[in-house]
Amino acid sequence: MTKANEPIESLYHKVYETLDELHQQVIEAGEDVTELNDVDLEKLDRTNFALQLSKDVLENFVDTGKSMTINYDKRSVTIENPK
Repeated sequence: MTKANEPIESLYHKVYETLDELHQQVIEAGEDVTELNDVDLEKLDRTNFALQLSKDVLENFVDTGKSMTINYDKRSVTIENPK
């Protein structure tokens, strides 16, 4: 396995950490708010899902010709990388 280029490795970790921080903010926002209307609940849910999915995609590489399904409580996502 080839050693990662330091600037690229640093950027990768910065992106992941930023996604994780934002994800934690969304989780906390959901816990802090007592009353949310349906529109705000949907936005919070979509943001939560998008950030979690982004982190999962960043962590897992799908080789050419393979697919990966990520399962969550309420939904699943399949990523295909055709030949």
